[in-house]
Amino acid sequence: MSQRLSEHASIDMMVEQDIGGTNAQNDGGYLSMKNYARALFYVELGTWDSSDDLDECRIQQATDSSGTSVKDLTTDASGGNYDTDNPIDADGDFVIIEIRGEDMDVDNGFDYIRGYVAEGGNSGVDNVMGVLIRYGYAYPKKELQGAASTGSKVYVDINT
Repeated sequence: MSQRLSEHASIDMMVEQDIGGTNAQNDGGYLSMKNYARALFYVELGTWDSSDDLDECRIQQATDSSGTSVKDLTTDASGGNYDTDNPIDADGDFVIIEIRGEDMDVDNGFDYIRGYVAEGGNSGVDNVMGVLIRYGYAYPKKELQGAASTGSKVYVDINT
């Protein structure tokens, strides 16, 4: 079965930023998972101070787009989904976290997710970038992320 990413997925970037002593999330904030089957959060370290490590990396869920009742969907702890005993800590290291829609607490109204990372120390530059991809959209439609407009959103398909 062939699927077009532009019809079945939505991609949200986390612009590369220095997070030394702070935290960051995907740029879209909390995103609805309604009608999506899965999500993937990819985080990669850029320029990174060798004495630091990525302390927190997880997907959180909430009941609305403003983050009401936010709680962790995946864990970052010793032995957790992102094992803080073995964190990433060098340029080019990455983490991939994947979830299914059924992993969420939808019975209690949790329909929104975000990717979240943090670094507790600040010994120098700690650049991180990430992307949150929601995919497996139940009702495929052309240009799922919004209608294309010149210079703002461009869809290219060499097979049409």
